[in-house]
Amino acid sequence: MLCGAALLVPRPVTATPQQPDSITFTIEVPDSVRRGETVPITLRLTNTGSRTVTLYLTGRSITFDITVARPDGDVVWRRLEHVASQQILQVKTLAPGETLELKERWRQRTNAGAAAPPGDYTVKGVIPTDGQPLRTAPAPLRVTP
Repeated sequence: MLCGAALLVPRPVTATPQQPDSITFTIEVPDSVRRGETVPITLRLTNTGSRTVTLYLTGRSITFDITVARPDGDVVWRRLEHVASQQILQVKTLAPGETLELKERWRQRTNAGAAAPPGDYTVKGVIPTDGQPLRTAPAPLRVTP
């Protein structure tokens, strides 16, 4: 029993839940590129609902990740590999029909810095939120010799 001291129990912080049913999250990559070409990657987060959606995202500039993997699932490149992200909460509202675009380029290098070999890959996007991360479906990419 504590005498003369108050036991402080932190109260959980709650936020308005995400509304993933009114959000579409897609990734756009070329079907194929030649070995050594830079690969443009665009993530699109679109409010497909009839009401404004509020998203709770992280980072001063929105934190997002992209992975490039071989067909067996082995990750060749990850955008946020060895990168510290800011844990600043950012509130982003999307009006009905509004789209947020995030862009990156993969220079066909592995996380170890080696040139990625020709072959088939899958590319996925992820945006961390205050709840479950938002994830794109995998997009196929072929690197030709």
